[in-house]
Amino acid sequence: MTGPAPADGLMLAMDTATRACLVALGRPDPVAISRRDVHHRHGAYLLEQVEEALERAGATLDDLTALVVGTGPGSFTGLRVGLATAKTLAYALGLPLVALRTSDALRRAAVVVAGASRHVAIVMPAGAHDHYLVREGEDPILVAPGSLEEALGDAPVLAVDMAPGPLGVEAARLAEAALAGLPAALLSLAADRLVAGQLDDPVAVVPAYVALPRGVRWGAEELAWSPDLR
Repeated sequence: MTGPAPADGLMLAMDTATRACLVALGRPDPVAISRRDVHHRHGAYLLEQVEEALERAGATLDDLTALVVGTGPGSFTGLRVGLATAKTLAYALGLPLVALRTSDALRRAAVVVAGASRHVAIVMPAGAHDHYLVREGEDPILVAPGSLEEALGDAPVLAVDMAPGPLGVEAARLAEAALAGLPAALLSLAADRLVAGQLDDPVAVVPAYVALPRGVRWGAEELAWSPDLR
């Protein structure tokens, strides 16, 4: 792994935690963004969007100084695609990698773009019926059907990839603002980490999974997420 990248170098950020597949280039302010609503087909578009963003910026892979990837929580398949791509590029190009929780970047974006409280709770769908809930400074948790309102209490809410009805129009508005500001937030947070020399080992980076993938039931108490790439 190489040493820290310059804070004003060209960073490539990817996030595949939501229904949108996001690629952004920045120094750290974004200079090119590619965003597509792909639902659960991140693997079909991510590399194409990397090429698209580089072309828009008039840059090549050789111009990159660091890679940034969102770790979720979010789509199981999307997160695996995003992290596998980021790790491969980090190894192939010999670039430093910064892994950030997508929820942290969404919160930063909501505060900057929409003036949201930094205590805003982030809610995302987890499969067909459950939800992820992430409070500031806490690990994400899984909330079962029918328990979301109780789990939220009086906290302000940002609801990503959800219909506005259950949690209100304001939660949807904050989510729209947060998603719009996500590229800048990822790049800004990564730049802070680079300045501090806080890099991530591609071998050790894993998605911010909260629950086991669909279909994994037996022996779940004996399973653990492994960073082993073999």
